[in-house]
Amino acid sequence: MVSIDIHSDSRYKVNREMVREYVSAQWKERELPEGKLDIAFVGSRKARSLSKQYLKDDSPHPVLTFPFVSRFPHETDVVGEVIICFPQVVLYAADQDKEIDKVIRQFLDHAITIFSNEFRTINK
Repeated sequence: MVSIDIHSDSRYKVNREMVREYVSAQWKERELPEGKLDIAFVGSRKARSLSKQYLKDDSPHPVLTFPFVSRFPHETDVVGEVIICFPQVVLYAADQDKEIDKVIRQFLDHAITIFSNEFRTINK
């Protein structure tokens, strides 16, 4: 089972229950390892700063995924972090005429796919 910690500024209306249920179900379905997953909803400046620091790209990516298992096996129970730029969620939802929760699930799917690929690569 994955334990999910969600971090978000109060100005971002995130359906935490939906996020936990969705990620837990996807995590179990893909048979990913147990551990703690941190999910943070951040603003554009923070997303841009993280993109610049880790991707050498000066633009706010909608979702950043950091799997830790390959780097720190057995050193921590944290399996990784997902950073979602909430203003990008809102822009994408408006542009695609989708509900915010659907876009969040879409971005979470992207992140979980990256975790899944990383864990499968490690276990080959």
